[in-house]
Amino acid sequence: MTISYVHATYGEHRAASAAAEALLDAKFPARDISALVCDAPDHDGLELKIKHKTQVPICALIGGVLGIVVGFFVAHAAQMLPDPTLFAVRGAVIGAAAGTLAGALLGLGRWRDTILFPAEAFSNGCVVVGVNTHEARIGDARVALAASGGADVSVSSKREALADVRARATAIEAL
Repeated sequence: MTISYVHATYGEHRAASAAAEALLDAKFPARDISALVCDAPDHDGLELKIKHKTQVPICALIGGVLGIVVGFFVAHAAQMLPDPTLFAVRGAVIGAAAGTLAGALLGLGRWRDTILFPAEAFSNGCVVVGVNTHEARIGDARVALAASGGADVSVSSKREALADVRARATAIEAL
């Protein structure tokens, strides 16, 4: 069975990320999806693989903020004397701690596959997102890449795609 690299060119981060998401949604294995970046003439090209990122930081932040709000209002509603304000502040602190912990634990169960593009990846428009796949799935890959705004959807080997990226980088530098 022949494996081909189906790829398309992207000029902006949002579209390239959408391409990787579209390939994942089309049930291509994350290990087969990659991006080729040629950001400067002194680089031979850079291949970026999909990384598995956890949602712990964002969930912990959301949990902490919700914990502060809920803790403050619950403690304030309880109106414990002699100092209700101090009791409300303590409630907010306890709520923040509990919410942050709960959010972090919930975030451990949420993983996302994504490609992390360097800031300069799109400076010269030479980003190619693609997937290694067998002949039966080439059509699915073409549809996913075209639907996400990919230009020049092509089928080749990864080595040929990298040579194409380098040629485009050289052409753009010549302008």
